[in-house]
Parts: sequence; structure tokens; C-alpha cells
Amino acid sequence: MRVRELMSAPAVVVGCGVTVKEASRLLDDGGFTMLPVVDDVGRLVGVVGEADVLADRLPPDPRLPVPGRRPRRPGRLVGDVVRRDVLTAAPGDNAGDLLVVMREGGLRSIPVVEDGVVAGVVTWRDLIHAFARPDADIDADVRRRLALRFGDRWAVRVDDGDVVLTSEHAADVPDRSLAIRIAESVIGTARCTIAAEVPIAAGT
Repeated sequence: MRVRELMSAPAVVVGCGVTVKEASRLLDDGGFTMLPVVDDVGRLVGVVGEADVLADRLPPDPRLPVPGRRPRRPGRLVGDVVRRDVLTAAPGDNAGDLLVVMREGGLRSIPVVEDGVVAGVVTWRDLIHAFARPDADIDADVRRRLALRFGDRWAVRVDDGDVVLTSEHAADVPDRSLAIRIAESVIGTARCTIAAEVPIAAGT
């Protein structure tokens, strides 16, 4: 499954000239953890997240002085708090690889960028939505996509997100590889395998 299959698009984005207050409202209203920050032509500049908009907004108790601590004036605009060193994904990236990166990096969301322009965002919710998709919906989509390419050549069975394909033409290696790629492009497919070749009835 590719990132383009499950990303949230179009992404809600902000510019550097937007106020931090407005960015906070967008985060709150949309239930987002992060917003991509873009320039005038939609190219990614960085991101602004929950921690960024809250930085220096809630001053510590002055009765508890900390040596060396100096009060800082909070940024008013997104451009004052934007994080510019950002990990991104591409629409064609493998969603499984992205899951590993997000889990190991402790990331809750990642902007998806194509040719420098923000194409969408991938969040944990997007990944959960794909994983939770009913087998019947996966089955229907796999059958539809395979039929567009192969007609009725492949039979499909889906169990807990695992897709099993069966065909009397299963020994055709190029077709096997293409069929697997098509099935694995469907949202919710955990993996795809080819079952043993179906014998052709005598006299056919």
C-alpha cells in the first residue's frame, strides 16, 4: 500500500504570516497534531504543532525561580515558531515503511510532499483507518481493480486483511507480480499471496 492511498488530502495548511492564535484554533477545531507551513505557492516551509504554538504561552510560576532562566516573549506569527527541519514522505512511499519511521521516531503525523508542494498529511488515525477497514470492502476493491486489468482471471479471498489470490494462470510469473502489486495497493490490505495453482479440468 502506498502513502497516496491513505493520506488525508488536501491538507489543511497555514502560511508564515498567520497568527499563532489562528493556527491554534485550526489545530483545535480539526483535532490536528500538526499543520504544514507553506509559502505563497504551496511549497513546504516547515510545520507547526501543538508544542510550537504553546511555547512560552504558559509562563512558569514566578515564585519558583530557576537559575539562569530568562523570560522569553512568545512568537506572534507562525513564522516565529515554525520548525523547518522536517521529515516528509512522498505519495509513492510504502505505507509500511512509513509506519516504522513514525513509530520509531515518535511522530504522530508527517506531511506528504510531491515536487516540493504539500500533497497531504499522514497521521496515526489514517493508518488505523486503513487497518480497520472491513474485509468485505477490501475484497470488493481488490476484485474490481484486478478485473480492470485481468478480467475474471483471479479469484479473491480476504481474511483479516490478508488477501489470497487464486488462478489457473498463477504460474504466469509477470501476471503474479502485477496482481500482487494491484492487491497490495488497496487500502486495508495487510499482505497478498498467491495460492497453489488451480488444476484445469480435463477436456477444457
